Amino acid sequence: MPRPIIGITVDTSDKPNQYESPTAYATSVEKAGGLPLLLPYRTDLSLIPQIVDLLDGVLFSGGNDLDPALYGETYHPKAEPIDPDRQRFELALMAEVERRRVPALGICLGSQLMNVYRGGSLAQFLPEIPRDTGIEHRKVDGVMSRHAVHLDTGTVALQAIGKSDIDANSSHKQAVKRVGNGLRIIGTSPDGVIEGIEDPSLPLFLGVQWHPERLHDEADHLALFRLLVDKAAAKR
Repeated sequence: MPRPIIGITVDTSDKPNQYESPTAYATSVEKAGGLPLLLPYRTDLSLIPQIVDLLDGVLFSGGNDLDPALYGETYHPKAEPIDPDRQRFELALMAEVERRRVPALGICLGSQLMNVYRGGSLAQFLPEIPRDTGIEHRKVDGVMSRHAVHLDTGTVALQAIGKSDIDANSSHKQAVKRVGNGLRIIGTSPDGVIEGIEDPSLPLFLGVQWHPERLHDEADHLALFRLLVDKAAAKR
């Protein structure tokens, strides 16, 4: 049978008038049995329904920081603002994906987008947030740290991975603060940072704060892409 088609959102390039997408996203989808398709965001929003017609699932990828005006705040001085065109496109895409119950996986920014789209908020700079331990969630000097994540019982991520405690990577300075409407927490790191969210009422609406695409050689992390592809195949 043809592979399920998984749309992957793209980011802004350092070069003007170009897009960027780390190859690990497409590689992870392919290894999981899907057919990756990159989605350009400088697209007329009226075309989104036709784009979604082509897709069996969507991967909302990582990137820079959402405009905090979406949840009633102003940008933190350490923020790296997202391209407004990307934010506009992905919020509209997410609305269409949700309306059609298309399986969706959000990674890092993608997870934060899911939460803010549902009316939640973000902690804009984790180093300023009092926490029980000194875990560094940011990538420092090009090195991405790793730490434990505990997955909650009954969540789709735990079911897909098959165990409650995993070793994840970390490359973010923001995280979920107020959980959005209809969402529940799927897991936390030892310092209490929320590491993922889901809407259990949908076929798949799952966001994780870590970067499983960079760990696709490890079964625990490839399992999330297999979950997306399997849910996308079931949608057909």
